[in-house]
Amino acid sequence: MCLALYIGSEKVLPLISYPDYPQSVIYSPDWPMVAKRFHVEALGEKNQKVRAHFSTSYVVLAGSYERCSCGFNYGREYPDYEDDKDHLLVARESVEELVNYVRKNNVTEIYSCEFDEEAHPKESERTVTVEELLSSTFVFKQKELLHITMSHNPVFNLDLGDTTRPSAG
Repeated sequence: MCLALYIGSEKVLPLISYPDYPQSVIYSPDWPMVAKRFHVEALGEKNQKVRAHFSTSYVVLAGSYERCSCGFNYGREYPDYEDDKDHLLVARESVEELVNYVRKNNVTEIYSCEFDEEAHPKESERTVTVEELLSSTFVFKQKELLHITMSHNPVFNLDLGDTTRPSAG
């Protein structure tokens, strides 16, 4: 089953469409390099129950290059098995776009679960900084609510989509 990543804010969250790729593109040698890295969808009738996990007024579904949210964990959840260079690059870019969206839109909560498990009770809850989402060891866990804090760590330059290290001395 696929990962679903729901994000919440006190402000209206803008939607970002995902193209309807033909199978010939998805199974081509160009995939995943041609995939859109990040998209945001309104909640459908089937996933409205996820709202019960949020304290925010607005909740949407965030997807990665894989359309579902699994790509946000690619290479991080199973690093010994997920090692395709193209997928690792595109997954990293998907996470960077997610983090940029979180910052820009004051996202304060993220809930992750498998699709069709939105109504199940949450199993864990933790507070993380937005920068922690970028860590190569960070994993969105099943049935977990994250409270996001915005720090202004100069190590990350998210607008450029890269990480820069402060110079020594």
